[in-house]
Amino acid sequence: MGADIDPPVYFGGTMFNGKRVSIVIAAAGSGKRMRTGDKNKVYIELQGKTILERAFDVFESNEKVDRIIVAVKMDELEFCRKEVLPKEKHDKLMDVIPGGSERCHSVYNALERLDEEDIVLIHDGARPFVDNEIIDKCIEAVYEHGSCAAGVPVKDTIKIVKDGLAVNTPDRRELFAMHTPQGFFAGDIKKYIKCGIDEGYLGTDEASFAEKQGKKVFIVESKYDNIKVTTSEDLIIAEAILMKRRNKE
Repeated sequence: MGADIDPPVYFGGTMFNGKRVSIVIAAAGSGKRMRTGDKNKVYIELQGKTILERAFDVFESNEKVDRIIVAVKMDELEFCRKEVLPKEKHDKLMDVIPGGSERCHSVYNALERLDEEDIVLIHDGARPFVDNEIIDKCIEAVYEHGSCAAGVPVKDTIKIVKDGLAVNTPDRRELFAMHTPQGFFAGDIKKYIKCGIDEGYLGTDEASFAEKQGKKVFIVESKYDNIKVTTSEDLIIAEAILMKRRNKE
């Protein structure tokens, strides 16, 4: 069971149709593809602010969001708590907690802290350009459908490849590239993840755990700007997105 937190525990949001909205930001990845050595990519700065801070700040500014949990690597815990996301500066920060060896373990650790009735959005700490429109649509989709995942239609033709040979071409109209947030009621996704882990399944996103339990996940259309900063080339794209947004402002 999730940890019971009785009212009037309050972290600054307004709740949504009587449901507390909690956010889990998963930031305990290794960042091997970024080639930053020992430095976690979420602590790379983009124009004076870390990638993690940029992701966090959007959720904290959203009026529907009540509280946020951030999961980081154990050896980065104190650094994140003191230098990146000090609790005294963030009204909606519930806690920075140690993550696990896999993403699903980190998310499960965070879900253990939440009430089962919460609407929870789970987000990649390396996606700094999520916006309030996407967040609002995801919250509303969970309330209406019970689950959701943000994504965008793929632009390229996709091939199924085996042993270096193209063997099939799926219909591009049916293919989406998955983003985050992905949203559920906390008790449901915690159960789906536990079942998956018990079966030896580790997954790469939360929606896949729901799918393995026979559940359908509603797709919320995201934006192509909502990139995950994964490689050094993505940093160039990230700087361009920031410049575009600044020019709009």
